[in-house]
Amino acid sequence: MELYVKGIAEDAQDIIDFADMVFGKNARPHDFAQMIPKLYGDGADTQRYHYMVKEDGRIKAMICVLPVTCNVAGIGLKFGCVGTVSVHPRSRGKGYMQKLMNMALEDMKSQGYSLSVLGGQRQRYEFFGYEPAGIKLVFSLTSDNIRHKYKGLDTSGISFESLTDDNPQLDDAYQLYQQGIVNSARAKERFATILRTWHTDPLIILHNGKFAGYVALSKEGGTVQEIELIDQSLLPVVSKALAAEKGLDTLLFIIPAYDHDKITLLGDVCDWYSTSYNHKFNIMDYSSVIEAFLKCKAQNMKLQDGRFILAIKDAEIVEIVVQNNHVVVNKYDPNDTGIQAEVHLTKREATALLFSPLSEYTNWKQSTPQLTVPPGWLPMPLYIPSLDIC
Repeated sequence: MELYVKGIAEDAQDIIDFADMVFGKNARPHDFAQMIPKLYGDGADTQRYHYMVKEDGRIKAMICVLPVTCNVAGIGLKFGCVGTVSVHPRSRGKGYMQKLMNMALEDMKSQGYSLSVLGGQRQRYEFFGYEPAGIKLVFSLTSDNIRHKYKGLDTSGISFESLTDDNPQLDDAYQLYQQGIVNSARAKERFATILRTWHTDPLIILHNGKFAGYVALSKEGGTVQEIELIDQSLLPVVSKALAAEKGLDTLLFIIPAYDHDKITLLGDVCDWYSTSYNHKFNIMDYSSVIEAFLKCKAQNMKLQDGRFILAIKDAEIVEIVVQNNHVVVNKYDPNDTGIQAEVHLTKREATALLFSPLSEYTNWKQSTPQLTVPPGWLPMPLYIPSLDIC
C-alpha cells in the first residue's frame, strides 16, 4: 500500500540516497549533498519540503518544493521552487508523480504563493500549468575579446578570495546583494551556501585590497552565474582578471534583462550573446508578479502612459495603469461583470504574452486583434536567479 506523506527529520538520509540513486541511473553518478548543499548539505533541515510516496516505508517517488520569499522592486513575492523530481525505476507508470505534483500545487495555491518555478522537459510540465518564460541574456567573453578590447587594462589591483561563512567580507557581500532590484531571497547565515548551488564557486572580489564585490563562478565551464560590484565600471578589469586567475579561454555571463549596466558593458565587447527564457513558471497571482516586474522595468526606462485590462481564464482580471512611470496594478475577481477586459487569455497565453522573450515577436494581432498594450511594456523582465531554485 502506498502512502503520500511529507518528509520528516528521520527521512533525511533516505531522501538524499533516493535522489542520488534515481538520478545516478538516469545519467552520471550524482551527489546531491555536494550539488545542492542548501537543500541536502549538513544542517540543511529541509525534509519537510519534500512530498513523497512510500511503499512499505521506502520512498518510491519524490519532489521537493523549496519556498523562497524575495523582494522585487519593493514588492514581496513568494515562490515555490520545484526540484528533485524523481521516481524509482520500478515504480514508473503508477501515476505517483502526477499525484505529487497536484498535491504540491494545491498547497502552493492555498498558502498564497505568487508563482512556482522549475526546469525540465516542456510538455511534461506544461500539463501542470508551467510555461517557459522570463528573460535571461548570456554573453560570451572570449580570450580574443579580452586581448583586443581590454589590452590596456591593468589587472594587478584585482584579487580574489573564497567566499566562505567565516570570510570577514561576507557582511559586505551580503549587503551588496541586498541592494539589488531582486533581493531578500537569501538568509545571511545561508548566503555562502546558496552561492555554492550547482557546483558554483563563490569568490570575494578585491580592488587594491578593498572589497569591490563578489562573483559566483561555475567550477566547470566558466559560467558566471552571478556577479555584483560596488562600481559597475570595474566589470571589464574584473572579467579580465577572473579569466586569467582561473585559466579560462571563455567566460559566459548570465545576466537578467533588467541589469542594463552589465548588458551595456558586455554588449560592447562580447563575441556573441543570446536571449532565452529563464525557467518554466506557473503563475498563481498574476497581479503581484506583473506589478513587481513592471516596476522593475520602470526603474531602467521610461514607460509609456496607458491602461490595459486583461482577463485570465480560471485566474483573475488584472488592470494595469502607468502614469508618469508610476505603476499601479489592480486585481479583480474573474466573475466580476462590472470590469470589461480588453482581452481574454488562458493562463498559458497570458504568461507567454506578459513574460516570454518571444512576446514581441509573436503575432498576437492575428489571434487577439483587440490587443492594445502600450509599446515598451512587454515583455516584463521576469527573472529568478538559478542559484535560488532547486
